[in-house]
Amino acid sequence: MGELSKVETITPYEAAKAIGKNAEFVRSGLKQNRFPFGTAVESKSGNWNYIIIKSKFLEWIGVDTNEKTI
Repeated sequence: MGELSKVETITPYEAAKAIGKNAEFVRSGLKQNRFPFGTAVESKSGNWNYIIIKSKFLEWIGVDTNEKTI
């Protein structure tokens, strides 16, 4: 297997801005597994971490990744 390239991610704030919502909306959706572009993971200390895969998010909002980025 070859080397893996780094996966580009975006923040809940960046995703929310792109869809006209607030970051808490995106965080809540990730916690509830409502979105196909990322996930939320709760640490042992109770803090939440969010991963949003940029290419999957752009596909979800219908952006051609060959033309435009956030």
